[in-house]
Amino acid sequence: MPEGFDRYVSFRNVEWESKTAEVFDLLQTHFEQNTSPFWSYFLKQRGIAHAQGLDDLRVLHNFLPTLKDILEDLEDARTLHKLEELEDRCM
Repeated sequence: MPEGFDRYVSFRNVEWESKTAEVFDLLQTHFEQNTSPFWSYFLKQRGIAHAQGLDDLRVLHNFLPTLKDILEDLEDARTLHKLEELEDRCM
């Protein structure tokens, strides 16, 4: 990928970075409370993705169905809503 390439050019004025950060902020409680065995794997994969130059939006996209299922099982409607909103606008 050429340096300076912005693959999110179509997301102008969508504030995808802040929306992605908001979802991760909401997920942080789950990470800290270890509400699912999946979280340790997810955080490890996030680290690998970052090392490859991928951002958190891509990380969420890669695990979207699993995240949605877990959030439904945990009855975390707020985080699920924010994740689905991000999906609708940016994925």
